[in-house]
Amino acid sequence: MDQQDQQKVEVDIFGHILRLKSDADPEYASRLAAYVDEQIRKVSRQSNDPIKVVILASMNIANEVFEERRSREAEAAALEERANLLIQKLEQSL
Repeated sequence: MDQQDQQKVEVDIFGHILRLKSDADPEYASRLAAYVDEQIRKVSRQSNDPIKVVILASMNIANEVFEERRSREAEAAALEERANLLIQKLEQSL
């Protein structure tokens, strides 16, 4: 998709209106912005320093991403182990 096909989306994050160009569905972009706004608002109760608030919110979001990755990797490893055990049982039965 080239730049001409990109859609314009206006979002509000922590009182700042951002005009974005995106290939993503506008509803998806709005949901992302709402999530980021929610995370920033949660942390803003802990500090009045806007840079610190954004950094803390970013760290929280990054932590969620890393935890999800770790969970998926553990699930994939468990599935691989189960598949290998099944293959071994099948080979033994032949």
